[in-house]
Amino acid sequence: MKNLATFFCPFFLLSGLTVTAIAEQSFVLSSSGNGVTVFQADAESGKLTEIQTVPDRGLMAITKDQRRVYAIGTGIIATYNVKDDGKLMMVGKAEIEGSGGYADLDSTEKYFATNNYGQGTVTIWKIGDDGVAISEPTAHVTLEQKAHSSVFAPCNNFLLVPATGPNKVFQLKFDAETGEIVPSDPSSAPAPTGEAEAQQPRHLVFHPNGKIAYTTLERDFPGVGVWEWDPESGSLKVVQNIVTYPDRFDGVITTADLHLTPNAKFLYVSNRDITDRKAVVGNSSIVGFKLLESGHLEMIGHTPCEQVPRSFAVDRAGKFLYVAGQTAAKLGVYAINGETGELKKVEQLDTGDGPNWVQCITLK
Repeated sequence: MKNLATFFCPFFLLSGLTVTAIAEQSFVLSSSGNGVTVFQADAESGKLTEIQTVPDRGLMAITKDQRRVYAIGTGIIATYNVKDDGKLMMVGKAEIEGSGGYADLDSTEKYFATNNYGQGTVTIWKIGDDGVAISEPTAHVTLEQKAHSSVFAPCNNFLLVPATGPNKVFQLKFDAETGEIVPSDPSSAPAPTGEAEAQQPRHLVFHPNGKIAYTTLERDFPGVGVWEWDPESGSLKVVQNIVTYPDRFDGVITTADLHLTPNAKFLYVSNRDITDRKAVVGNSSIVGFKLLESGHLEMIGHTPCEQVPRSFAVDRAGKFLYVAGQTAAKLGVYAINGETGELKKVEQLDTGDGPNWVQCITLK
């Protein structure tokens, strides 16, 4: 394995969370039922109009130019082109073993990372010169069960794998030339373990300054963690832990997804009420935070939302937030107050069964 030396990452190289202008057309992709539904979003109201449903429900990753979508489901990775009208056109399908719990593209967009929660594995898939995912992996590493997501670091030389049950984030060196991964040193970063602290990292996003990362902490007290990131050593360290359990509630809450607004002014986390796993209404919410200059968080408050928000997304203009209620089978639209970060419900739509992933696309 070669070229795995760590190096300083200039902040201007960070492309995943840069501020973008409002574009001509916005679309929302929702995976539910037996496929992925494409909605066109009104630029002013955020309201959605369904325009297409394609097969191959799955977790999605989207290229930086917004023109290609990779959807991983059970046994397949489907590759779609995004047409000028926002509709998807399949251009390839790779058969794979198993399924994935997360989907992320490296910064070169030559590789695609997925993980398997039950098996505790992480896999790197190569993308062909034609942009279609290839079914033979370049790397497949067994970590520990309950590996919940797989995220490339901003400099593209590390892959981070938050794992809930083991209560740690695995740290792997990534070779962008070969697609290989090996454990870093140290091979993982411990999450909080205090009796009253949120624990068990699930999803992870980076601050655009390249020095801070955020994770949901799924349980036992649900919450969010702020981590310092050292891009040279590839190491994380917890610097803030905030519990998001709602006041005066005695049920079971777990956190799932989290997203920054494109200007990194606000962070949102999904609180899932799983007291009754079959309930279609409950005490689920999106919890908002204001980012301080240090990158630490200050809570804004809880906004009730569709039951069990496993996934949600913030649009590329930072104006709207779209929530998929997994047990409610609903997709909620919320307007983001650009000054305060507060959310205001716009509308709610029916979806197919068990919506599990939401993504936003903007076309110029």
